[in-house]
Amino acid sequence: MPATITRSLGAATVLAGVLWWFTAHYTVSLQTPVRIHLQWPLVIAERVDSEDATEVREDQQGHRLSAWQQYACRKFGTDCRVALAIQRAENPQGKCEIYHYNSDGTLDWGYFQINTVHLKRPGLNLRDLLDCKANIDFAYQLYQESHGFTPWSTYNSGKYRQFLKSR
Repeated sequence: MPATITRSLGAATVLAGVLWWFTAHYTVSLQTPVRIHLQWPLVIAERVDSEDATEVREDQQGHRLSAWQQYACRKFGTDCRVALAIQRAENPQGKCEIYHYNSDGTLDWGYFQINTVHLKRPGLNLRDLLDCKANIDFAYQLYQESHGFTPWSTYNSGKYRQFLKSR
C-alpha cells in the first residue's frame, strides 16, 4: 500500500477517534438567531450523563438535550428535571431571545422567562436576560434565593407537570 494512502487512513482514524471522544463528552447545538456581529452560531456544552439527565430525555420523548439544557442541568443538579420542565412550560420553543407580555404590564425575557421586575437589581440588564447563559445563571440565582421554583408562575400553577413524563 502506498505511503500516502497509509498516512491518509491514519489521519482519518485519528480524526474519527477525536470526533467520537468529542461527541461522547459534549453537545453541539445551533443558537438562533445567527448574529452578524461575529457570534458563533454553535453552542458547545459538556454532556451530562446523570440519572436526572436521562429522565429529562425521557420527558422529551427521547430527544437529546440541547447545549443550553445540558448547561441548565449542570447548574440545577438534582433539580434539573423540574427546572427544564418549568423552562419548557415558560418557553416551549427554548429560544434565548424571546419575550412575553404579562397582564400586569411586566415582561418575561429569555430562556427561563425572567420577569422584568428583576431589572431593578444592581448589575442586571436586559441584555443579560436575552443571553442564554446569563439567563440560566440568573434563574439559578433566583432558585437559590427562594429555596425553590416559586418565582415561576408555571411552577405555582402546576403547568410544568405536563412536561414531566410519569415515573
